This record gives sequence, structure tokens and C-alpha cells, in this order.
Amino acid sequence: MSARVSLGATLFFALLAATLITAVLVVRARTPDLALEVTKLDCKLDPGRDPDAAPSRITFFVRASDPDASVAIVDRHENVVRTLDPSVALDAGEPVTYLWDGRADGGAVVAPGRYRLEVELPSERREMIWPRRIFVDQPGASPDCAGPPRDVLDR
Repeated sequence: MSARVSLGATLFFALLAATLITAVLVVRARTPDLALEVTKLDCKLDPGRDPDAAPSRITFFVRASDPDASVAIVDRHENVVRTLDPSVALDAGEPVTYLWDGRADGGAVVAPGRYRLEVELPSERREMIWPRRIFVDQPGASPDCAGPPRDVLDR
């Protein structure tokens, strides 16, 4: 006894396969390559209690050079609280290190919370925020900087 597949079932599976292939191609086309890699990030600061505490050391490199990049710290709403470097030439693959003391551009200690690194590469039209956070003055917080990072949030 031979099994016959109906035309409707054949069309259904053909359309399902075409939909899945299209979805994979769209996601792949819209997902940018990882252009920012942070190699060192001190994840806890306490500038309010200990003004002499060591600043957070942030070391990173970019995968695309840019002669006019900017480096900043943003809050949880992605507002810039501290501009670490408004205009810097970043070379692809070359590590750079910045220190952040937990203070805003005006010099005041930032509010307790979670902050992240933002790097803009204007010539590449990339504005990237590293997902790992720096925790500032959060008593009882147990920041976890270990584990594999998620992809960079590319806007």
C-alpha cells in the first residue's frame, strides 16, 4: 500500500520551509557583527563611602577603526552620565583602557545604580552599549561579572 501525500500537505510544508529560511536570512542580515569587546571591567564602585577607592578599570577594543569615536558611561536609561573621551581615534584590535571614578561629568558622585560602557563609532554608524554593568554604591549587592557576555546592544 503506497502512501499518497495530498497537494495541500505538500504546499503547507513547502511554505513552512520557505518561511523558516526567510526568517533565518532576515535575522542574519539584521544582526550586526560584534564590534566591541570588553576585556576587563571592574564591576563595583563605592565612591560615596570611600572617595579614595580605586576607580573602575575598563579595557576594551573595537573591531573597526574610527578616527572620531566617543567613549562614555550611561545609566540604566542609556543617558550619558560621564563622557570619558568625547573624541578619540580607536584602531581596530588595539586595546584601550579608561578609568571611571563613579562621578558624573560635573564631578558629583552618581546616584547608586547600574551603569554601562557606551562606545560610538560615527564613521561606522555604530552606537554600542556593553551589557555588563558597573554597580555603584549598592549595599548588599552581589554583582556577577563572571560568565559569558551577551551580544553588545547595538542601536
